[in-house]
Amino acid sequence: MQKNTAVAEQIRQTAYFLWEQDGRPEGRAMDYWLRAKAMHQRQMAFDRWLAEGTPPDRSAEHWRDAGKTLDES
Repeated sequence: MQKNTAVAEQIRQTAYFLWEQDGRPEGRAMDYWLRAKAMHQRQMAFDRWLAEGTPPDRSAEHWRDAGKTLDES
């Protein structure tokens, strides 16, 4: 499996897990996918920070919005 394909699969699995945890609400697939993607981006930035010792870019727009829950969107 290529790296991009593996990441996409991880995002899909996380989105599915979050959706199930919330009672499988209808019509919100994109919300859950975006939430899972943001979670993975934060994790990748944190992992990079640990490996390189450089803090994640706090000025990026996705960092500002990364902590929002679906209810706040």
